[in-house]
Amino acid sequence: DARPRTIFTMSTNNSEYMVAIPTDQWPALRNVYRQNWPKDAYTYFMLNNYINWARRDPELCKREVRILSVDNDWSEHGIYILEDKSDYFHVVHVDICSHAEDMARLQLALSYVDTTPYTELLFRDKSCKIVKKHLEHLGYMINLKTCYPSKYYHLHQDDCLRLEVRSRNDFIMKPLNVTDAKYIDDAWKYKSAGSLYTIVRNIKYNLSLGAYEPNTGELCAWVMYCELGTIAFLHVKDNFRRRGLAEDLVRSMCHKLAEQGCDATAHIEDTNEASTKLFRKLGFQPREYNYWFIKADYDA
Repeated sequence: DARPRTIFTMSTNNSEYMVAIPTDQWPALRNVYRQNWPKDAYTYFMLNNYINWARRDPELCKREVRILSVDNDWSEHGIYILEDKSDYFHVVHVDICSHAEDMARLQLALSYVDTTPYTELLFRDKSCKIVKKHLEHLGYMINLKTCYPSKYYHLHQDDCLRLEVRSRNDFIMKPLNVTDAKYIDDAWKYKSAGSLYTIVRNIKYNLSLGAYEPNTGELCAWVMYCELGTIAFLHVKDNFRRRGLAEDLVRSMCHKLAEQGCDATAHIEDTNEASTKLFRKLGFQPREYNYWFIKADYDA
């Protein structure tokens, strides 16, 4: 059973110093990141995803997600700490919209975060110096090259709509089912204790697409829109490669996102040459690097 079994509660450590941003104000926080477009597109679409989840299933976000800031001026500087917590993971996102003069407030916000329970800390290139300093203060010797640096790629919705979506007769293209989640998790490069629940949650609440063999119903390739507001989990089984499935799945996802008023984005590691080539071919532009601090990698 991949469903969460605990109720989300605020940690008592330093929480009295933080300001909780209620869900009905999340759109206002998201819109702070609309300035200087598309500089902060990553944070905009990540927050937009959680806003959509809160609308579709208020209890999900009440149970698992909270957003805090260091003070009531968050609509100006955009500083937030987003915690996404289930029985299987406790992920912390941090960002700032404003310029260098507010970096001290970001550092203060990080000092209020209870580091004991969280499993991952996600941060952007623009704040990596502050986050690295914070983690080193906690005793972690940080090398950003070991924090899974991924390049963030972006394609405007107008360009998404210009992509040709090709019909296929050799595969059935349709949304994924939660029954596919275990199969997808087993093939996932970063499989972990919480990855199955992550996949189930994304299939339930977000766009997804699978390519199925017509006669057997076998799932041959897949892609989904993930909690980070990005196209993710793109995978084609070995014996179905070189048939253009990955490209067709991405093209279709781009169109579906554009029809919902969203740009298309993705995180791709520099070592993933196939995906880099594909997304560049479709017109995606690199914007920045984002990082994942996985605490277990260092605690081990």
